[in-house]
Amino acid sequence: MKLSRLLIVAFFAVFMFLALMALKEGMPSKKDERVYPLLQQHMPYILEKRAGGLTIKSKITGIKEKPPAKEVFLRLEQLEKQWGQEALKLDGMTLSIFDKDKKEIAKIILQNDAELSWIKEYFELK
Repeated sequence: MKLSRLLIVAFFAVFMFLALMALKEGMPSKKDERVYPLLQQHMPYILEKRAGGLTIKSKITGIKEKPPAKEVFLRLEQLEKQWGQEALKLDGMTLSIFDKDKKEIAKIILQNDAELSWIKEYFELK
């Protein structure tokens, strides 16, 4: 009787561990609270709510992408990083944003080293 209870507890512990690992894997990376909303205004992707979950829509083409629910935020992050590598240029503490025609449309002055390191890590800029 004692062994069966121990097996039930062990099964539950393994199940919880796997569930937490899956949850952690599906979470998007942390975003800077000041800089990310400023960049989001210029990003060509938005999330739309739909009956079946969330859709990623391109502001430029209007094309909608419907990844599985557990991959929506990871896919959006992947698209944002791809956009950032093409549209962002870092010069010291100044972040320049360019459109698809390579015309500068905005500048963001980074206020501290934490914002600078977040930009470099998130968008993988040099």
